[in-house]
Amino acid sequence: MNTKFYYIGLFIVIVGCTHTTNVKNERKGKLTAKYQLVVGSEKRIWLDYETAPQPPFMQMVTGNNGNQILTFFNRYKYSIYLYDYEKDSYIGKIKYEREGPNGINYFGGYYIKNMDSVYVYNRLLDFVLTDSSGIVKKRISLNSENMDWALYHPLYEIKTINPMVERKGKLVLSGMAPFSVADSLIRKFRFTTCVDFKSNSLEYIHTYPEELYGFDANWQDPFYTQPYLAFSPNGEWLYSFPVSHNLYIANEDTEGYQTVYAGSNVAGTISSIIDGKIRTDNETILTNILQQDLYTAILHDKWRSVYYRFMLQGIPDATVKNNLTEKPIVVIIMDEKFNYLGETVIGTGKEWNYTNSFVTTEGLVMEYIDQGMDFDEQYLILKTFILKGLKDKE
Repeated sequence: MNTKFYYIGLFIVIVGCTHTTNVKNERKGKLTAKYQLVVGSEKRIWLDYETAPQPPFMQMVTGNNGNQILTFFNRYKYSIYLYDYEKDSYIGKIKYEREGPNGINYFGGYYIKNMDSVYVYNRLLDFVLTDSSGIVKKRISLNSENMDWALYHPLYEIKTINPMVERKGKLVLSGMAPFSVADSLIRKFRFTTCVDFKSNSLEYIHTYPEELYGFDANWQDPFYTQPYLAFSPNGEWLYSFPVSHNLYIANEDTEGYQTVYAGSNVAGTISSIIDGKIRTDNETILTNILQQDLYTAILHDKWRSVYYRFMLQGIPDATVKNNLTEKPIVVIIMDEKFNYLGETVIGTGKEWNYTNSFVTTEGLVMEYIDQGMDFDEQYLILKTFILKGLKDKE
């Protein structure tokens, strides 16, 4: 569990928590499924001895010839690797330096606008605009000169399922508060960052729903506080909060949310940590995360006009001896009006690296973990899930 962030000059105020928030699932056991997800095609991309599966971040981009290019970060070579997705063949890489005028100290994710404009998130809190040679063209600081900036501004854990996205001439990132937000700050802390491509100006929007994160409820881990962002075909901002069975619908220019049910038929009540201490120990936090049903990403499939929402199912009797990879992964299917269509337990995190999931014309693509693979024969294995009606014949 990655619960710690290393930033120079960062300070966090941890408050005493006195209120327990319970988020009930009023529709548990009442939903009727029409569809399920089944595994369809499989793609195996051969990796050389300097490249490992389970990269920390991936992005699909369109090449100059209209071909689909799969890109991912190779942490060992400190490079973005590029592969032709259809041919499963290596194209090239963008190599980065760690130090010097073109240095990126702590690579935390990227967005390829085009090969001359690659935005890299540096964990020392800045965006770095580079070209395909890894040359730095511009740096955009995410830090502030105000000493209390960390009380009001987010940190970022960029993943394939929670990427940087381009929208209306801006680069958008959904960040989070790394620990519980003090009740005095619940209406001030804004977790989404918009970077204007032309002016490089920063704008922070959207606050945590008070009914979920207010009243000094104890959510002392990013696992609870990371909002996952998607956009509807109508341009609405859709947030999947880990601790809510609902989706929260927003727009860019106004405050407040509308909510719509988007929960699982098997999910139970989600509760904040019952601990009034100023600082909760890691064992208590981990046990709470392991035992509860918690939601993650929301992905839109424009080809099939559906949404996929991920949930990590709780292990009721889990202890600190268990691992997060043991939690069953549930994928909930909804139509574009958020009507429930069904859900599928695809397996556990030991089989599936669900954080490397994206949607293509073929379906929902997810990285598969082959436990029996030899180091000498490393492959990046991507399997595609397709929709299937429950009444369809085999």
